[in-house]
Amino acid sequence: MKAKEKIKSYFQPPTLYRYRPLKNLEREMKAICEATLFCAPYNTMNDPMEGFYTTSQRQRLNSTHAKIRSLIADGKSNLGICSFSEIHNNEIMWAHYADEFRGICIAYRFEGLLSGTNEQTEFVRINYRDKAPWLQSNNTEVAARVFLSCKSYRWNYEREWRMLSAPGLSSYKNAKCVRCVYLGSRIDEGHKATIKNLLRQVGIKTHSMSLDGYSMEFSQYE
Repeated sequence: MKAKEKIKSYFQPPTLYRYRPLKNLEREMKAICEATLFCAPYNTMNDPMEGFYTTSQRQRLNSTHAKIRSLIADGKSNLGICSFSEIHNNEIMWAHYADEFRGICIAYRFEGLLSGTNEQTEFVRINYRDKAPWLQSNNTEVAARVFLSCKSYRWNYEREWRMLSAPGLSSYKNAKCVRCVYLGSRIDEGHKATIKNLLRQVGIKTHSMSLDGYSMEFSQYE
């Protein structure tokens, strides 16, 4: 599978961002330095409506309906999710996913992710909707991926992209896929020093956040 076949969108941002807390600093730094990402089971995500979908009355009356639903459930269970955003300067994202500005935001080269991950990995841009998607295909593998690519429109501020792969750790091969790491304004000074030292060793630079009124700014590369 070619890299361009692993992305289900006509729009491709040059960079994807991943907001992270630092409650386990060693794990976060190891993931960056060893070029890995963790794909979580869909039912462990913070949205309890993950993977919801709707079927018609006609489909529900079909004798194969229960089997199809079971296969879709299996398909969703066989997929792990790694979430990214198109933006690195969203206050709500920093508050929710980066421990109230105490964490970091990692910038990844999208092309590097596409070329570095395996053929089973797929990148999708979240489709924000006002209603759960309908079951439109008996291809249960495709249906499972579609349903994990949709969320309520109330989440659209996240501007989310997802990497769908097998649950667990997934490699993107080259740590240089990380453009830089943004450091939150409330980051612990000890964490800040450790991060800058470790990332300097693998050639990854950092930006420090500062706040000016309602504006968020970042330093030049350090």
